[in-house]
Amino acid sequence: MKWHTATIDFSTDGATLHGEILLPKGEGPFPGAVLCHGIASGHRAMRPSAQQLVRRGIATLTFDFRGHGKSEGVLDGDLAQDVMAAMKFLRRHAKIDPRRIALVGHSMGAVAALHAATLENIQALVFISGPTEINGQFTQDWAPLYPKAARTGSLIIEFPRIGPMPMLGSITGILQRLWMYLLGYRLRMNLEQSLEQSLESWVKLDPLTNIEKLGAFPKLFIHCKGDKWIPHEAALGLYEKASSPKEFLLSKSGFHSAPLFPGKLRRKWIAWLVSVLT
Repeated sequence: MKWHTATIDFSTDGATLHGEILLPKGEGPFPGAVLCHGIASGHRAMRPSAQQLVRRGIATLTFDFRGHGKSEGVLDGDLAQDVMAAMKFLRRHAKIDPRRIALVGHSMGAVAALHAATLENIQALVFISGPTEINGQFTQDWAPLYPKAARTGSLIIEFPRIGPMPMLGSITGILQRLWMYLLGYRLRMNLEQSLEQSLESWVKLDPLTNIEKLGAFPKLFIHCKGDKWIPHEAALGLYEKASSPKEFLLSKSGFHSAPLFPGKLRRKWIAWLVSVLT
């Protein structure tokens, strides 16, 4: 099936976000899915999955979170507002069935989608390689950046210009920085005045808190045993706290972003989403 593609801009919290909408050919109304990318990435990372969905009759919207890519603003703990603004934009489209909207999130995007799902009515949630909690360690990971920010005289920093992200380690950090340069990804964030303030702004996204607030709609959790960033055992614990109906897809190998790449795992979660939306 061929589809229509259009670049879009929409607003949230006074900032303009940039993205892309893919619509199946025909009159509709079509079910829709908002796809949410991970940290230091962008909407193009979700494009291949969006194309697989639109081929199966599901309209998709991908976007750059605040502080990412062409979107305005800086990264902070209000990411769910971006997701809700994207859902609002999609629901208002004349060819979309507003009652059949799903959220798909990868890593940071999964956490934002989970929080948004506690605030908006959705038909399904796909939680891919997402962290399971926001705690003090999360903010401590950013601590090495404070001296760099102090030298520049601003708490607003930008990757990859400022250097590698500190929590990745030396080799992985260098490779990730190169990857951002090659793909044109950009991340801007505000370090806040202190680690305590930073944690306060992010704690609202805590998955362990939000998972218990979700309604009785279908949920799919996806993880890889080879994920070196987030242990699959933690993801299983989050899954166990979720209400039914729910399913868990666990790959025996793979890596953090493997569910977004061509292969059996991506085919499985896309088939699952199509089955619950159509």
